[in-house]
Parts: sequence; structure tokens; C-alpha cells
Amino acid sequence: MKKITLTALALTMAMGGFAQKKNVSLAEGCLYEQPVNFAEGKTLIEAAMKNPETANWAKTYFIAGQVYDKQYMDGAAKRQTGMQYSQDEMSEALVNAVDAYLKCGDLDQKPDAKGKVKPKYNKDVVKNLKSYADYLIAEGQEHQKKGENEKAIKMMEKYLNLVDQDILKAENLKSSSIYNDVKFLVVNLSAGNEKLRPTMIKYMNELKGAGYKEETMYEWLSSTYGDMKDYDKMLKVLDEGIKKFPSNKYLIGNMINYYLDNNKEQEAVQYCDAAIQKDPNNPQYYMIKGEMLIKKNQFDDAIVNLEKAISLDPNNFNAQFECGLAHEKKGEELQDAANKIKDMKKYNAQRNKAIDEFKKSLPFLEKARQINGEDEMNLRFLRSVYYKLSMNDKYTEVDKALKAIEAKK
Repeated sequence: MKKITLTALALTMAMGGFAQKKNVSLAEGCLYEQPVNFAEGKTLIEAAMKNPETANWAKTYFIAGQVYDKQYMDGAAKRQTGMQYSQDEMSEALVNAVDAYLKCGDLDQKPDAKGKVKPKYNKDVVKNLKSYADYLIAEGQEHQKKGENEKAIKMMEKYLNLVDQDILKAENLKSSSIYNDVKFLVVNLSAGNEKLRPTMIKYMNELKGAGYKEETMYEWLSSTYGDMKDYDKMLKVLDEGIKKFPSNKYLIGNMINYYLDNNKEQEAVQYCDAAIQKDPNNPQYYMIKGEMLIKKNQFDDAIVNLEKAISLDPNNFNAQFECGLAHEKKGEELQDAANKIKDMKKYNAQRNKAIDEFKKSLPFLEKARQINGEDEMNLRFLRSVYYKLSMNDKYTEVDKALKAIEAKK
């Protein structure tokens, strides 16, 4: 009795395995029906992929790949002929086909009971996966056209993962320029989406490391880290980028701006000097250096740099304003010194020096007003200088202009 029970159990288990293998065969048969019975084929093959009896059988996944492939190709044919189709279903079928063939390829390399590897599907798997690399990019672009950036990125990343698989290494797909082009596209598609920043940063770093648009990657990475307020990483990228591209105005400018924003004028001056050495005809660097020297109360040196900026770009509002400001502040400093002098003769001499500086500030502040007559800061300093020089008509005119601007708010 016991022997019969064991025999019956073994027979039942064998029948169960046979039934699942039969499902694989039935799923394969669905591919040859006209029209193809996708629903039945998917039901059968997905059941076989889950069942322990066929879940580790290479043929299961080869047929699964064919089923999903047929579904994807059906959608592609409908799209080409203008028929109704679902982009989401096409993309899902393509991803499923990739996963199925990769699993098939992995199982196909497993040794048999005798320890020998006898791949049966490898050639077809490689051929199909190589084609799917192009299809994944194409479907990603279809999602991109619809403004579905996250779905597009999913397809592009599936491509990037696919070409990195061992089974395709002999095809050398990563050597194609398309490989890095796709990464660059993912970076662009991720821009502006805070949730996708880690993805964007990952590929920017990879592209930078690969030397692909390297200078641009340094610029974008530093900007991204700055937006995240991760200043340690931002400074590291800026420093590394400036060493590699010492003439890059964007990187140098960002480094200088960081130091300015954080009251580290000395470090900023050093970077300005390095930038000027590399690009001596860039007025921006002289203007920024002059601005920093004003903060350090080094007015004479500031004026020299600001006048150099103006000589290179006479219509640079900031340079004109800052140069006027430098003279005005120097005048204030001289006036403060004069107020401490009790000897009237010496006081008047010092006072006249202050007045001379106020007068020197006027051409620059007035020129700045010509360039931008709506800048309140410039108008306020101009009004203040007119007052100090007792130029009442000019003072009244600028005062009215300021009040008119304030009334618009």
C-alpha cells in the first residue's frame, strides 16, 4: 500500500511538471494563431514563469520573450499604420521581452547534470536583445514627444542597463557614441525635477568621467550641487573643473560668487587674479575684483580695476556704478577723518579732498543712470552726492525720479 502511494505521488508530481511544460507549448502555439492570441499566451506563459516546475527552464523565458515581442511588434505595426495603440502597453511589453530574454540567456548558460554547458537559445537571445537596445531608445523618445519624461527615462535607463549585460559584451554596444548620448538625454530629461536629481547627478558624473561633454558636465554639476545647497560637493567640482579648464568663465565666476556670497573676499580676489591672468580682456573679472576691494575698503585699488572694466566695456552698468560708489565711499572716509580734525586749516584741506572724491563719483553714477535709469540704488547714491555737493536742482530732480519709481510699486 505504501509503495502504491509513493508511486502515485511521483506520478502526480510528474504530471504537474508536464502540465506546466504543456502550458509553455500552448503559449508558443498562441503565437501562430491568426490573429495572435496575446491574452491567452500571456496568461499561460506567466503562469509557467511562476510555477517551480518551469520557473528555471530556459525555454519558458524564451517563449515568454517571443510572446512579449509579438505584443510589442503588434503595437508598433498599429502605430505605423495610424491605428489606435497604447504606448504604455508597447513599452511594458518591450521591457518584459528584455527581462525574459535576459533570464533565458542566464539559464541557458547553466551546466546540465553532467556539468556541461550547452546553450540552445544564446544566438537568438543575443540577436533579439541587440535589436531591443535600439527599440528601447525609440520608445523612450516616443514618451519624450508626449512630455512623459519619467517614462522616457525608464526606457533609456533600461537601454543603459541592457548594453551593460555580460551577454551583450561581445557586441561592444557601449563603445557606440549613442551610449553616452542616451545618458546625456537622461540628464536633460531629469532637469528641473527635484525627484530625479539623483539620476541626473549619477549620469553627469559618469559622463564627466568618460570625458563626454566634460566641461559642460562640470558646469551643470556645480550648478546642481549649488541648487541643493551642497556646497562642499559644489566647491569640489568647481575646483576640479577649474584645474582642468582654467579658462572656463562660468566655473571661475561661480567660484567667485560663492566666496562673495559667503564674505570670503580674499579667496575671491585670488580667483579673480587667476581669471584675469587667463583672460585679461574680460571686464567682468575686473568689475568683480573691484567690488570685492570696495568691501575691503581698498578704494584706490578698487577704482583701478573698475576703470579697467569700464575701458573694456563702457556700457557695463555695474562697473560704472561700483566705480562711482568707490569714489563716494572714499570721500566718506576722508570726510570722517576731517570731522576729527580740530585745526580749521587742516580740516578744510581734508574736507576738500573729500569733496574732490564726491565730484569724481558723479560721472560714473550719472553714466550708470544713463544705462539704467530705474536702478534705485544708483539713484539713491547719486541723490546723496548731489546733496553733499549742494547741487540742489540736481538733487530735486533725482528725488522726484525716485519717488516716481516708488509710487509704481
